[in-house]
Amino acid sequence: MSKLGKAATFVIAVTSLALFVFPVAAQINKINQGDCSQLGITCSGNETAPDLINRIHDIVNAFLVLVGIIAAIYLVMGGVRYIMSEGEEQQAAKAKMTMLYALIGIILIGLSAAIVNFVIYIVSGQGGS
Repeated sequence: MSKLGKAATFVIAVTSLALFVFPVAAQINKINQGDCSQLGITCSGNETAPDLINRIHDIVNAFLVLVGIIAAIYLVMGGVRYIMSEGEEQQAAKAKMTMLYALIGIILIGLSAAIVNFVIYIVSGQGGS
């Protein structure tokens, strides 16, 4: 597999971790008057389905921000490597590929964030029927 394929596979695998929110969010609608045992968590009885959805939303967004920061660091590292290559073709090519992979990662992370936020919006009952 080429380096581009490996990088794309890694980025897709990391950002697809956000898909774990779908089954959890689907179970939130089954909570009866603060009974969180169906979700496998302990709660005080004061929580409501929107509270749990907000927690999941915050966790997923924090994860996406963390991955975005890592991608931005790789983008900067690629730029520094490009500057430090001093005209060497192989080093410049590696640096360009690093920047390309980081940009692809940032785009996929942004799309993942949009998709996850949209799904949470729909599951929470704020959008649609």
